[in-house]
Amino acid sequence: MTDTGNADAVVIGSGFAGSVAADRLIEAGLSVVMLERGPWRDTVPVRSMGIAERTPFPRGGALVTDTLRSVHHRWLPKRGLTLNRRGLIEIFFGEGLSSMCSSSVGGGSHVYSGLFRYPQVEAFWDGICDGMSNEEMAPHYERVLARFAMITPTAALKIPHQAHERFGPDDPMQGPASTPPTWLGFLYPEEIGKHRRVTDENGIERTELDYDDPDSHGFLGSPSGAKTTLDFLYLAPLLKRGLVLHDLAEALTIVAQPRGMPARYRVDYRDHRSGELRALHTDHVILGAGAINTLKLLLHSRDVTKTLAGMPRLGKRIGGNGDLFAFWDYNEPGRNLSTGLPFHGGFQLKDPNYPIPLGGGGWPAAETYPLPRFLKERIKRAAFTNCMGVDAMDGSLSMEDGRLRLRFDARNSPIYDQVKATFRRVSEVTGRRIYYPKNPITVHALGGACMDRDAEHGVVDAQGEVFDHPGLYVADGAAFPRIPGGPPTFTIAAWASHLGEKLVEKLRHAV
Repeated sequence: MTDTGNADAVVIGSGFAGSVAADRLIEAGLSVVMLERGPWRDTVPVRSMGIAERTPFPRGGALVTDTLRSVHHRWLPKRGLTLNRRGLIEIFFGEGLSSMCSSSVGGGSHVYSGLFRYPQVEAFWDGICDGMSNEEMAPHYERVLARFAMITPTAALKIPHQAHERFGPDDPMQGPASTPPTWLGFLYPEEIGKHRRVTDENGIERTELDYDDPDSHGFLGSPSGAKTTLDFLYLAPLLKRGLVLHDLAEALTIVAQPRGMPARYRVDYRDHRSGELRALHTDHVILGAGAINTLKLLLHSRDVTKTLAGMPRLGKRIGGNGDLFAFWDYNEPGRNLSTGLPFHGGFQLKDPNYPIPLGGGGWPAAETYPLPRFLKERIKRAAFTNCMGVDAMDGSLSMEDGRLRLRFDARNSPIYDQVKATFRRVSEVTGRRIYYPKNPITVHALGGACMDRDAEHGVVDAQGEVFDHPGLYVADGAAFPRIPGGPPTFTIAAWASHLGEKLVEKLRHAV
């Protein structure tokens, strides 16, 4: 194993959690090394950054070979089946719940819908433990919102496929009865339909949003850079300020070192270019790999390599954020749902017996699918639909005989039966069938290293620090104490900002 040096902090993951936490640490003058198992993506902004080695998003024939990075199932090898280390999507098939996540420099920002919302649960941060409250978190939400320069959707943006456009007074569907505050992370042109290539004050090039771009801006990435992603928004300036970022570098084990060693932790990782095993030494490890991969790393380090200890509540209280994704055979003649934004807004039945609002969007980049023309045209008229809500958050993730096991019983969460009933009713009254899986599939697995008042109830404290391991932090949604019931991205970024600020304050007080 090659020793690659020391840093004040090692951040694992470059998504919303890792990038925002690293930003707070580097702002305070700390040396930070970031490990990201995925590659830089080939986008207009990344090219303008001068990144030489870039991996395209899966398009055309590459949809077959380059979309899936790895698959985990109890019948597959213990570490899962890796199909393409530069692939975009990873799938964990669990018992009762399956989870999907992404792999790229910039993490989930490449596959998110470009939409920010506060938690849909009131007092989300209140009453958990001392030092944490909605009031404490408010400035971090504001900080993130300002950095992303998000905009509020209005009629002037002429966003296609919204409920008010698709459903008339005689239709059984309508727009949502109420819409929570919403912000969009896209670079809009001054005049809709007249998009340009622009360069910002940091020298980053982007193409303004084009609703009809066949490469799209959805969960298969935004090659144009119209969707705001972390690789250029956060990581580009951080690289200039000293961030050391290793892409295609997968963290494998966290080792708590004995007293007297130069650093509290050693992070062992694999360089996927050379296959070489390498190690970093640090007093502070910040985990931001996404909930399932953060938990996987902690469980592996505790239960397999036994280089961490304690954490009796690790892997407990897993939730899927009420996610239930489905295929809607919408098939309205003349409508291409693959255009526009990744998220087409909310809608719901007018029937008061089915009050749950649904969301969804078109299948991204459908024009590039390696299919006959008639099938591509058919997929353009189809949509995905989904709902988010509060589930029981009573699932578990464990390491058994070296194999990751995800267990969740959706029957304990009424939200899933309610959504399925709504799907069935929409199919009946519109004549356009919704096909949904028996068990939920989530892109928002949360919990498992929950914040709470002590180690008997949770894994991390109000600052995100693991109770049993000083200097070890969880910056992503694994630390959530509750299910937010809406898109969690905004809240993950705010939590990471809070965590970074508290770590910096702690270090200053220790001097």
